Amino acid sequence: MATRFHPALALSGAIASLLATGAVEAAPAPAPRPEFSSFGAAIPSSTQKQVLLVVPILNKKEVDASLALLRQPDGRDFVSLDDFTQLCAIRSLREADGSVRLSTPLGDALLTGEALLDDKGVTYADVAALSTALAAQVAFDPGEYALRVVLPWTPGVDADGRLPTRDDGPVDIRAPRASLSRWRSEVMTVQSNGELSSAANHRLVGALGPGNWRADFSHYLTGDDRGIDVGALSWRLDRGNSRFLVGQERVFLHPLLQSFDLTGAQYAWTNRPGQVFDSSLGDAGQLLAYQARPTSTIRGNGPPGGTAELRYAGSVFARQTIRLDGRYEFTDVPAAPGDAIPVEVAVYEFGDNGTPLRVDQTYSQASNLQLPAGAQAHYLGAGSNGFLLDDKRIGSGSAGFYQFRRGLSERFTGDLIIQSVDGRTQSVIGTAANLGRVGSWAGYVGRDDNGSEARQVLGDGQRGPWFWRANWLEYSAGYQTDKTVASHNLRVEAGRTVGTDLRVSLIHANASVTDAEDIEYTLPAVSWRPLRNLQLSARPEYDGRYSYDAQWGVRRGTRLSATRYGNLSQIGVDQALGQNSRLAVMAQRDSDRGNRLSAMFQRYQPGVSGLAWSAGLLHGEGRSGFIADASMELRPGLSARLQAVRDPLAPANGTVVGLSVIADFAVTGAGLARGGANLGQVRDGGVSGVIGQGRRAGGIDLSDVPVLVDGHVRARSDADGRFHVPNLAPGVHRVELDSEGLPIEFSVHEAPRRVEVRAGSLTRVDFTLDLRLGLAGQLRAPDGKALGEVDIHLVDPEQSIQGRARSNAYGYYRIDGIAPGRYELRAMAADGRVLARKDVLLDDRFLFGQELTTAAQGPSP
Repeated sequence: MATRFHPALALSGAIASLLATGAVEAAPAPAPRPEFSSFGAAIPSSTQKQVLLVVPILNKKEVDASLALLRQPDGRDFVSLDDFTQLCAIRSLREADGSVRLSTPLGDALLTGEALLDDKGVTYADVAALSTALAAQVAFDPGEYALRVVLPWTPGVDADGRLPTRDDGPVDIRAPRASLSRWRSEVMTVQSNGELSSAANHRLVGALGPGNWRADFSHYLTGDDRGIDVGALSWRLDRGNSRFLVGQERVFLHPLLQSFDLTGAQYAWTNRPGQVFDSSLGDAGQLLAYQARPTSTIRGNGPPGGTAELRYAGSVFARQTIRLDGRYEFTDVPAAPGDAIPVEVAVYEFGDNGTPLRVDQTYSQASNLQLPAGAQAHYLGAGSNGFLLDDKRIGSGSAGFYQFRRGLSERFTGDLIIQSVDGRTQSVIGTAANLGRVGSWAGYVGRDDNGSEARQVLGDGQRGPWFWRANWLEYSAGYQTDKTVASHNLRVEAGRTVGTDLRVSLIHANASVTDAEDIEYTLPAVSWRPLRNLQLSARPEYDGRYSYDAQWGVRRGTRLSATRYGNLSQIGVDQALGQNSRLAVMAQRDSDRGNRLSAMFQRYQPGVSGLAWSAGLLHGEGRSGFIADASMELRPGLSARLQAVRDPLAPANGTVVGLSVIADFAVTGAGLARGGANLGQVRDGGVSGVIGQGRRAGGIDLSDVPVLVDGHVRARSDADGRFHVPNLAPGVHRVELDSEGLPIEFSVHEAPRRVEVRAGSLTRVDFTLDLRLGLAGQLRAPDGKALGEVDIHLVDPEQSIQGRARSNAYGYYRIDGIAPGRYELRAMAADGRVLARKDVLLDDRFLFGQELTTAAQGPSP
């Protein structure tokens, strides 16, 4: 597959290979629930019950929510029934005998009283009983501090896979019909050896009519080639069982078919939209997600501010800084996880300059290729081969395709694909099957109009502690292009996990490589944690060379490491210096370039800007050098990073200086908010707005006010009172403010709003507030003795009582909910006489310390 590299990637290689720092901002922690153990902490042994706050992973996808989990001393786990039913989109009904009936798309399930536990007003359900009643897999994973839930249906759809009918009730705020809602731009400038190179990438997303639009483009800012490279420009529409796309996108259908650029129209239809379309679209321009095609996007998680390094067939393909939410995302990956060639992502911690924290390997799962019985999908497209708006990506002739998929039974799914590009026709037929104990397998055969063929087999499975996976891909001569020779790739792995600390396997690989020696080996792989603070692993890479990794936490804050990965071998020590600083000393051996010693100091300064910087000395091959890096967030959504390095192993480059600026904004009606432009197809929308007039309303700070969507806190306002809630499914949502999170001077004016959300758009929801003030103080006698059980009145200039209170036994009183203005505060005797009085002005804040002292001569009239 043809792949376009970022224009500045080559020039920034010297920097990227040494730096893994990034602009990091500590995310605001959610308000803790009382009596809950800290999220992510080790679970202590206990003879008492524990109530934990855990993350749900539903059908293998982490959900942005939390569940209450109660662990009993006898080892049983109970989950909050309300939390669980809301997560799974099912209803519960308490029966007269104390049991609970759960209504699911597959019928009703009954939880008996023995499976339920009431604790402090919360009903919990036994996790094991839920698994049995729902024919599901529900279990607590202490390693991930998560509740893993695998349901036999897709939440939110009925037994036939239909989406529920939308609520036809009144909508208070409609989504915009045309908008620019998301904007992400990255500009990178690199100076190396006296030469300056600068390039920019952009993504724009918005709403248009009943659908949404997306535009991706990049361009050089220096040099002779300053034309615009249009990566995508399209408009998409969801309509019941159908999806439409018009514009230019890159199309990937299957590993046995060539990918191509299409300017034209695409259409997908299914009788089970809830299960086939799901919540995630195919990558790039795909309307129909299909796991077996060459996946152009690989996503994962890692430490915020660290670095994710994509490796393909043992070579570094791209690097990126891990986002503040811990996610990384690579697009335009040159091979599918289903290929025999493994795609790996090395994950580095913030400030680490050589030792991967771990190496993630991505494989396609044959079980992901199956459809439910009776489900079928049609996917077709037609147009011109190439991008007509980009002279660098114009193909020739026309292009078209048709794909049909059907769940033939609960075990078998059939696939048929035909595509024609510039007069050349290719077709693929095959099946994905669940074969029970021997696992899930998929087999496909491809053929072109010249008689050349290709074959692919995928397999994976697990039985008890044993696991296995297999990938075989073979092309005959001339199948990929007229000039390609026959090739094959085979990789098989089988192994066993022993307890929770040991994993061993045997890997066999056999591949023919263009312009290189063939690969064939059978080698073991192992991952072992013999001690709590010691991790060892060894695994053959694509070409059979081993990658080793040893991490030893000598003590708190001190880590020793020894690693071999690719051409780099390294030993080092990493020492934490306080909470936000680190010192790393490394000795590296690069088989291509030589040996190097490095010492680096890194510091991250928490705060609004999230300033992170590092500085270090380098020495290798008789030469010295340095490395420096600084990054910060200039404003919410706009960050900058400045890097400089003189690498002693690359003296010809001199001092390389790089500057990158990233703007990642949600374009809201209340201004620009942080984040919002994902790297995949547009499939969701959001809401945004401002609370009152921000901090400028009455001079009161309105930051950190919780915003609830459908009863859950989904965002908090910033320092200007603005908020942005992304990743909302299209439909009608209830949006409101958590009044308990407001400053005591304010109360919410509006009731909860019913807000329409559409894919690709942000719906503006503003909240006006009533400024309601108050005062508090103490009532005393002339001798200083507190006077309790006395009525306190707040009277306006018209002598109307606007507020009342009664002093407690210590003389203290408090009056709330008063409009701004001038008032008189009075202490009243039982017979109606005024014991004390005081003029007060309620302007823009709550008044404390308002003391009242009675007159020495007794009550005044």
